[in-house]
Amino acid sequence: MEIDLGYIQHLAENHEGVDIEFKESTGQLDRGMETLCGMLNGKGGIVIFGVKNSGKIVGQEIGDKTTRMIGEALRRFEPSVVIQQKYIKLNDSDKQLIIFEAEGNNPERPYSYDGRPYQRHDSVTSIMPHDRYSRMIMHRGGLKYKWDSLPNENLTFEDLDESRIHWAIRQALELGRLKDGAYTRDPIAILEKFKVLKNGVYSNAAAVLFGKDFFYYHNCIIRLARFRGTNKREFIDNQQIEGNIFDMLNEVTPFFLKHLSVTSRFDGMYRKDELEVPINALRECCANALAHMDWRKTASVGVAIYDDRIEIENAGMLPDDIPAEKLTYGSHILDSHTSEPPNETIARVMYYSGVIEHWGRGLSIIFEECERAGLPQPAVTDERGVVRVIFMRPNFSGHKNDTINDTINDTINDTINDTINDNEKLIYNRIVTSPGISAVALANEFGKSIITIKRALKTLVDLNIIEYRGSKKTGGYFSL
Repeated sequence: MEIDLGYIQHLAENHEGVDIEFKESTGQLDRGMETLCGMLNGKGGIVIFGVKNSGKIVGQEIGDKTTRMIGEALRRFEPSVVIQQKYIKLNDSDKQLIIFEAEGNNPERPYSYDGRPYQRHDSVTSIMPHDRYSRMIMHRGGLKYKWDSLPNENLTFEDLDESRIHWAIRQALELGRLKDGAYTRDPIAILEKFKVLKNGVYSNAAAVLFGKDFFYYHNCIIRLARFRGTNKREFIDNQQIEGNIFDMLNEVTPFFLKHLSVTSRFDGMYRKDELEVPINALRECCANALAHMDWRKTASVGVAIYDDRIEIENAGMLPDDIPAEKLTYGSHILDSHTSEPPNETIARVMYYSGVIEHWGRGLSIIFEECERAGLPQPAVTDERGVVRVIFMRPNFSGHKNDTINDTINDTINDTINDTINDNEKLIYNRIVTSPGISAVALANEFGKSIITIKRALKTLVDLNIIEYRGSKKTGGYFSL
C-alpha cells in the first residue's frame, strides 16, 4: 500500500501497535531507531516522526541538521541495513512527517542499534534477551554454524559406541526411514549417511548421539526426580543419568513406571491399563527436549514428578512463530508451522531411529495423547531460556483414586480385608500408586525400619496380591 498522508491519518486514528510507532519529533530519534531495530528483528513495521502518542499529527520542520542526524543514526545499525526514509508534507504547512518502514523476517537478523539488539512486543520496545539474540545469531548462520553440526576434531571412532550405531541403523531400516544399502554394513558409512561425519571429521552430534565418554559434554545428563508434595523441599527419588541421547532415553520409561500409577479404562469390551499420564506423551516430550535443547549451555534436561504434576524442561527457546501462550488443543499454529529444529542433525538421526515419530509434530502428539486420555492440556512455558512442559496428574480425589480404590476394594476388601493390618494396607496402596517401588524406598517414606517393611511385604507376597520383579539390586514390588 502506498504510504501517503491519508494512510498516515488512518494509522493515527487506530493508535500504536506492534508494527506502528509514533514519535512527536526527531528529539526522540534514538528511541525511534530502537523501535525500528525491534521491528527489523520481528515482523516489520513503521516508525513515524511527527505524530504524538495520542495520534495527533503535528509534523516537524526538516533541516540539514535533521537529515545529518538521521544519516548518522542509520549507520549505527549492525549489520548494515538499507532503510530509505520518506518525507510527507502536511497540508498548508511547512512541516513534514518522516516515515521509516522496516521489513520483517529478514535473514540477516538479529539487528542491533548502537550496540544493542531490540525486540518488539505489542507496542513496547525492549532490549532483546541474550538467549533469544544467540538463537537468532545461530539461525542467521544457518546449518553450517549450528552447534550440533560443528566439527570436533578430537573425536575418534573409538570414542563412539559401535553397538548403538548399528542399533540406530537397524531401527531406521525396520521403520522404512532408510533404504537398505551397502553402507548398512559399514559403521563409518552409516555415520556419513547420518551426516555426523564429513571428510573424516566427526561433529558434536556424533558425540551426544553415540558417544561413550562425556568429559567435554557436561550436559549429557538427564535429571530425574520424584518430590514429595508440590514443591522441591523433599526428595523421594533423585537420579542423574549420564550417557548419550539414546542411553538417557532408555532410563526415562522405567522412572515413569516406578513413580506413576496405572489407571484402567475400557476400550469396547476390553479393559486397558495405562499410566495415569500416557507414556507416549511423556517419552515424546523427553525426546523433543533432548532434540531441541540448546546444547551450547551446561544445563541439562530435567524431569520432575510432584504429587500434582510432572514437569519436563530443557534449555532453549520456542521458535518465534510459536508463542507459548497460543499452544492449545486444536491450535492452527501447531498444524501450520514448519519444523526448524535448532539441532537439525541430532533431530534427523533421532527421527531415522524412531525416537522422534514425526518432523515438527512433537507437541501435537503430546497434546493428542493427553486429550485422548481425558487429561487437561499440558501447559508450555518459555521463560529465561528454559522451555518447560507441565502435565497435570489426575486429581487425587477423583480420576486417580477411583482406579486405586477399585483395585484395593476388589482385591483387598472383598477377600483379605480381615487378614492384613492398616500398616500393610498403606504399603499395598503405595505399591499400587508406584509400581516397582523398593523396600528401601518404602522404609524411607513411612519412617519404618527395613525389617518392619520386609515383614509386611512378605505378608502381601504370601497372600498373592503383590510380587517382586527384577534383580535383587534394581528390582521392586508390583501389585497383581
